[in-house]
Amino acid sequence: MAKKKIENQKLRKTANISSIIMIIFISASYFIETQIADIEINYIFTWLTIGFSMLTVLSIINTTINYYKLALNVPLILILFYTILMIMSGWQVSHYFFICLAICTISCIYSCFHRTVIFIIFQNILTGYLIIMGHPVTGAGVPLFITLVNWAACLFSSCIMLLLTRSATIVLSKALEQQHSFRELLATTENYVAMIDDRNQVIYASKTLSSLANTKDSSLVEGRPLLDLFPGRSLKINAGKLLKEKHDYAEDWEFSLYGQKRYFKAASHGLQDGSGGSLISLYDMTHLAERDEIAAMKDSLKIGIFFMDGNFIIQDHYSRYLEDLLSQKNLFGKLFTDIIADSVSANELSAIKDYFKMIIDRTYDQEMLEDINPLNELYYVCKNASDRKVFQCAFTTVERGRGEVFILVTIYDITARVELQQRLAEEEARRQEEMQAVFELIQVDPSVFSDFMGDMDHEFDSIDKTLKNESISTHEVLVKVYQSVHAIKSNAVILGLNIFGNKVHNLESKIKKLREMEGKVSFSEMLNLTMEIEKISKEREGFNDVLNKLNSYAKSSGSGGKQNVKILVDSLAIAISKASEDIKNKARLVANDIDAEAVEKGPRRIVKEILTQLVRNSIVHGIESPEIRKGKGKNETGIVKLSIKLTEDRKHIHIKLSDDGKGLDYKSIAKKAISRKIIKKEEADNKDALLKAIFAPGFSTAETEGVHGGRGIGLNLVRDRIKEVNGTIKLRSEADKGIVFMISIPFNQPPKAS
Repeated sequence: MAKKKIENQKLRKTANISSIIMIIFISASYFIETQIADIEINYIFTWLTIGFSMLTVLSIINTTINYYKLALNVPLILILFYTILMIMSGWQVSHYFFICLAICTISCIYSCFHRTVIFIIFQNILTGYLIIMGHPVTGAGVPLFITLVNWAACLFSSCIMLLLTRSATIVLSKALEQQHSFRELLATTENYVAMIDDRNQVIYASKTLSSLANTKDSSLVEGRPLLDLFPGRSLKINAGKLLKEKHDYAEDWEFSLYGQKRYFKAASHGLQDGSGGSLISLYDMTHLAERDEIAAMKDSLKIGIFFMDGNFIIQDHYSRYLEDLLSQKNLFGKLFTDIIADSVSANELSAIKDYFKMIIDRTYDQEMLEDINPLNELYYVCKNASDRKVFQCAFTTVERGRGEVFILVTIYDITARVELQQRLAEEEARRQEEMQAVFELIQVDPSVFSDFMGDMDHEFDSIDKTLKNESISTHEVLVKVYQSVHAIKSNAVILGLNIFGNKVHNLESKIKKLREMEGKVSFSEMLNLTMEIEKISKEREGFNDVLNKLNSYAKSSGSGGKQNVKILVDSLAIAISKASEDIKNKARLVANDIDAEAVEKGPRRIVKEILTQLVRNSIVHGIESPEIRKGKGKNETGIVKLSIKLTEDRKHIHIKLSDDGKGLDYKSIAKKAISRKIIKKEEADNKDALLKAIFAPGFSTAETEGVHGGRGIGLNLVRDRIKEVNGTIKLRSEADKGIVFMISIPFNQPPKAS
C-alpha cells in the first residue's frame, strides 16, 4: 500500500506540473499576442481568470480518485479557459484556437474510449456555437470558408485520435481477456522461460526451453521436474543451485553444451499468489559474449579495421589500434580519403576514389580488384606525427542491414618490413658497387692509379682550404670547388672509375645549381654541400686499401723521369680512348717529343691536369665523327699531338697540344657569349674577345651536358691552373684543320747534376 501511495503522489505531482505549465503557456501566448496586436485588455479580470482556472485544475487533480477522468476534466477546463480569454480579447488574437483544440484532443488518448467520444462531441458543439454566434475563432476578417476548413481539419484530427484510442482499447482488452496469452508468449519468445510449482515441476515452459529436452511441443514437458529439461552435468548443477534459491536468484551461467561454450543470465522469482511457485527466466548471452570476445580480439590485434560507406565515411566500432596507426583521434564520421590525401597526389586520390566505387559496385572480379589495389603499399604521411609509415590496405564488401553495402577496410603496418627490404636492397647495391669498383681498379695500372690518388688528395686538400677561407666570397668558393671537383671527375672517368666518377658528377651538378642560384647562397646549403664533399672524400680510404694491395704485386717498369713520362702519356691516352669510346669518335695520341726532365722537375700535377682537360676538349668539341671526317677527306681516326720541351735557356717549359678536328666555331661562340652577356654585340667579330670568352667559367657551346663535357668548366680550369704557375696560354685555330694550344710555364728547377 505504501508503494501504491508513493506512486499516486508521483502521478499527482506530474499532473499538477503539466497543467500549470499548460496554463502558463496559454496565458503567455495570450499576453504576447495582445501586446503585438496593441489590444487593450482588462488585466485585473484576466489575472483573476488565470488564477481561477489554475485553482480549478489543481483541485480537480488532487480530488480525483479515478485518474482516467483527468483526461476529460482537465482538457475541458483548459479549452473553456482559452475560450474565455479569446472572448475577453474580442477574438482579435484567435489565430491559434484550433491548435489549442488539437492539443487538448491529444490528451484524450490516455482516457478510455467513451470519455474521448464525450470530449470530442463537447469541443465541436462549443466550436459550432461560437461560429454561429459570429465569433471569429480563426481571427478577425478571416472568411467563413477558411474557418469551416480549419474546423473540418480539427474534426478530422479528432476522429483520428478517436480511432487510435478505440484501437488501443480493443487491443488491450483482448490481451487482458485472453486466457492463453501467457502460453502464446512462451511459444513465441526466444528466451528460456518456465513457470514451476512448489514441487519444482513445470507448469508452463517456453518452446526454446523445451527444445533443451529435445521436445518440440512445450505441452509435453508440463508436469515434469524442471531439472530433467537440462542436458549435461554442468547445466544440471547450475539448475540445481537455481532451485535451491528459486524465490530470489540471479546468476551468470557459463557451461559447455554439445561442444559449444554457452553463456546464460539466469533469474528466478517467487510468485506472489501464495502458491509457492516460481518464474524461471534464462537469457542466452552467448552471442553477446562472442561479440565481446571478438571485440576484445579486434582491439588487441595490431591491425586497423573499420567499415567505410559509399561516401568514404568511417563508421563507428573501428578497432582501437586504428587511431594509433593513423595518429588521429575520433575517426568516426571522418572521410578516409581526407585522411590519406596528404600521402598521395591529386590524380592518385581520384584514382583511389574510382577504385572504391568499383568495390562498392561489386561488378568486378575480386582477384582483379586485388591486383589493381592502389593502396597495396601506401607511404602514409600525417601532420600530427613526425615518423613516416608504410601501410598495406585490403578491401572487401559487406552488407549491413537493409542491404546497404559497406567496405571492410583492413590496414597492416608494413613499415618495418619495407625498411628491411630497402636496407637489404641498399646493402646488395653497395656490395655490387664495391665489386664493380674493385673490378674497375684492378684494370688500372698501379703507377697510373697512384698518380691519380696523389692528384685527388691534392684537390680535396685544396677544396678543404677553400671552404675554410673566409676572405673570399661564396661565389669564388663555389668556382674553385667546382674546378677541383671537375678535375677529380675528369681523372676518375679517364681511368674508367665509372662508379666513383658518377658520384663526383652528381656532386658537380649540385655545385652547378648553387652557382646558378639568384641571390646569396644560404649557410645551410653550403653546410649540406660540405657534408656531400666529405662523404665522397671518405671513399679515398677504400681506394688506398686497394692501392696498397695493387702495389704489393706491381713490378717496376722504370724510374725517375721516364716513369713519370709513361704515366702522363698513358693517362692522356686513356682519357682520349675513354672519351672517344663514349661519344662514338675515333682518335689517338701522338706524343713522340716529350722531355722527361720537364715532366719530372716541372709542375707535374698541374701539367697533367691542364693536358687532361685539353685532350678531352679536343675529343668532345674538336674531332668530328668518322662519317663527317670521311666526307671532308680526312682519316676516320683523329690525331691529337703533344710535345713538351725545355727552352734552350732552361727557364720555360713549352707545351704544344694540337688536333686535326674542325677548329673553333666562332659564330657559335659569339652567339653563346652574347646570350651569356660575356661580350657585347659589337664584339661578335672580335676574335680576341671570343677567345677570352671560351675560358670564362660556365661557358660552353655544347647543347647537352655529360661526364665528358658541356658544363663550361674545363677551359676555365685550364686558365686558372696556368695562372697558378705564372704561365701563359695561346691558341690558334683554322676551320677544318684543327686547333693548337701553346702553353709556356716557368721552369725554376736547377740544372741536373752531372
